[in-house]
Amino acid sequence: MLKPIVGFFELKLRSRILAILTSYLLAVGPLFAVLFFFYNQTRILFNDLPSVREGLNKVLVSLSGWSDQKFNLEADATFSWISDNIMAASDSSLGLIRESLQSTTIVLANMVLIVLITYFMLLYRTAFKNFLLVQVNAKRRETVEQLLHQIQNLTKRYMFGQGLVIIILGLLIGSGLWLIGVPYPFFWGFLAGFLEIIPYVGTSIGGILPFFYMMMVSETIWQPLAVIGLYILVQQIEGNFISPNIMGKSIRINPLFVILGLFVGGITWGISGMILALPILAISKEIFRSFDIFEPLSYLMEDGLARKKDVFKTQFDGDKYRILNLFFEKRKE
Repeated sequence: MLKPIVGFFELKLRSRILAILTSYLLAVGPLFAVLFFFYNQTRILFNDLPSVREGLNKVLVSLSGWSDQKFNLEADATFSWISDNIMAASDSSLGLIRESLQSTTIVLANMVLIVLITYFMLLYRTAFKNFLLVQVNAKRRETVEQLLHQIQNLTKRYMFGQGLVIIILGLLIGSGLWLIGVPYPFFWGFLAGFLEIIPYVGTSIGGILPFFYMMMVSETIWQPLAVIGLYILVQQIEGNFISPNIMGKSIRINPLFVILGLFVGGITWGISGMILALPILAISKEIFRSFDIFEPLSYLMEDGLARKKDVFKTQFDGDKYRILNLFFEKRKE
């Protein structure tokens, strides 16, 4: 993402180092400001909240009374069961939230290292590109250059598309929360939009946070339930209409590979790895499609795999597409 900006300022300033530093000020500075704002606001918000047990007590009494009347149950037994189970769930959820905030602190601290690594990658980018080109024969260098160009365009499309999705989700969710009567609606909305960068996991956390917030501060049960309903509705709209039209087909990965990518990325790099999982999968798919032997694997990663199950027999039933040939080719010779 920074490369085009650096290239522009390089022509103006005639210095790659000054161009990189200028790009940081224009592109990375606002990003740091946004991340710090959300982290700080979230920390203040949860520090100022009353105890979960105090906040949920009135809701639990109301819920147990309704269930007693509806199902002719004993009041003490119903309240005891609801109290034990819901309190345990809320405590564990808030524990997860605290761990997430602590992980966010680690991510912010590591960003200093990320800035340094990015600086040197931008500074040495021409050397890296030339190194990759000389690894293949002259006939294939044009293909490699095209692949590098495609990867750059894919990355830009992902980042710009993700930014647009965040804005749309922030406005949709914020407006819905405002109608429900949730305090700080657009803060919660845009927080959920940013968390959507992590597929599935981020979306769930984005809905859990305002849900438990309303469980603690709301005097009625319908508002927390309406928050969950709103997030489910917006998630369906985002998954079926917003992302497919904005992000494009090239970035769509089937859910199985996304989950596996989140799992591997989380083990390898924590939250940062989960954020990077989807773009890395999309780039890998683009690379695989440029080589005959890996092209079937790129189709295996695509979204809508159930509809394309026959493509492997019709298009890729040939020796040049068989990955096992990488391991058995020498033995055959």
